[in-house]
Amino acid sequence: MTKIIAVAMQKGGVGKTTTTINLAAALGEMGYRVLAVDLDPQCNLTQHSGFDPDNLSPTIYDAFKAEIDGYESDVIGSIYETDEKFHLLPAQAEMSLIELSLINTLSRERVLTTILSSVINQYDYILIDCNPSLGLLVVNALTAASSVIIPIQTEYLAARGALMILSSIETVRRKKLNANLDIEGILLTMADTRTTLTRDILAAIDNQYGDGIRIFEPIVKRSVRFAESAVAGQSIIAYDGNGQGANAYRQIAKQIAEGS
Repeated sequence: MTKIIAVAMQKGGVGKTTTTINLAAALGEMGYRVLAVDLDPQCNLTQHSGFDPDNLSPTIYDAFKAEIDGYESDVIGSIYETDEKFHLLPAQAEMSLIELSLINTLSRERVLTTILSSVINQYDYILIDCNPSLGLLVVNALTAASSVIIPIQTEYLAARGALMILSSIETVRRKKLNANLDIEGILLTMADTRTTLTRDILAAIDNQYGDGIRIFEPIVKRSVRFAESAVAGQSIIAYDGNGQGANAYRQIAKQIAEGS
């Protein structure tokens, strides 16, 4: 059965795109069929995967526009093979227009579910890189997903922001948009474990959420290699496969695959 995982957090710069591409690459390396979905008008996942969103068509934007306009979307033509072991459903900047268009759309929270329905059986995992908001695109992702990974940068404001995405998840459950939505876990990112502040935040997050929500180990430590891999249009698995960052995401992917 296909597992759809939304990587969601309303704060930007916490590692959503980094987590999505690297888990996609790690799961693909393990032999799973993986689709990474860029649901962010900033198109970071698309660029990180080696594509130019300004010169790419069709994309997920075309699928959303077709559904909103009352036509059946043909998402298969919008899926691309990457140089790594996963497929990509890319975005383009015009996705920023979709949020507004969804307001007056019938079953507006379930458009992404409909779009993915024609390809869901082709993959073991579908990973959705959400935009940094709590708007209708994120609600679409939460409605379509089996579970959610919440990346939290180890700094004060990001840690506080987790309460808002957890509230959105609870709303999606309560309104029966997706009553069975699980929290896959909290993933701590960009950690500098040498600082007292980081250690204090790690302890606070564990104290606040650790009893009811899995906190993935290992934490993902800050490294310039992640920025370099983004510039190169590669995952950290391809760019620095023997490095600490690649091995951290491999371990997290293994935990997800094992359900542990």
